[in-house]
Amino acid sequence: SCKKCGASRPPRAHHCSTCNRCVLRMDHHCPFTNCCVGLFNERWFVGWLACVWAGTLYGCSVAFPPFATCVVQGVLSGVDSLTPLELSRCAVLEHACFVFLPALGLFLFLSVLLTWHLLLMISNQTTIEFFRFRLEPFLERKSADKANALPSYSTGSFLGNVKEVLFPVAPRDE
Repeated sequence: SCKKCGASRPPRAHHCSTCNRCVLRMDHHCPFTNCCVGLFNERWFVGWLACVWAGTLYGCSVAFPPFATCVVQGVLSGVDSLTPLELSRCAVLEHACFVFLPALGLFLFLSVLLTWHLLLMISNQTTIEFFRFRLEPFLERKSADKANALPSYSTGSFLGNVKEVLFPVAPRDE
């Protein structure tokens, strides 16, 4: 049972201190969506990440041409090197020029986050399990044998792991 709320707790469940409840196969409490990512909503979270990632990629691709013309070429070669047409286009698109850098920063951040969650998905792990069972033993300088003996929830195949994360089955009470 849970030490914090007293509820019976199956394996892989974790108590969220923000939501003050136990969550099945909890990955993390997401500050962007203000909810726990766990057994039944991890696929929606990964889908949301992929959509926001694609949106930032689109934003970068739309904002890059004016950024390259107005800022990069204007700064490197001087404003005198721009044609009158490019100058007038820069005046109209002045705000679009400065969307590129924040969009690029967000795109890079989301690339790391999405890659992380995809790697966790193909190994059928949660963030909590990775840090508790894979990283923590090495940080505490425990033997490698003890770290390898820790629980693994992998089904043994890439597709089996992805299926288990994207299409979960509720654990039955015994």
